[in-house]
Amino acid sequence: MAGYGWSYLVVTRTGAAGELRASDGGSFTTEAEMLRELGVTGWELVAIREAAATVIYYFKRSRS
Repeated sequence: MAGYGWSYLVVTRTGAAGELRASDGGSFTTEAEMLRELGVTGWELVAIREAAATVIYYFKRSRS
């Protein structure tokens, strides 16, 4: 059953106009660009956390 389950990705934005940096090394200039590109590749936004000037986006997609 190898390959089943979920893959996870975390994207962090620090500061109001900061660049969005993904845990896999990728980056995005706008939130719209991030959502469009990740959505096309099968990532689903599952949570958003905000603390001070940092926003963290959590994504998942199926491994199968």
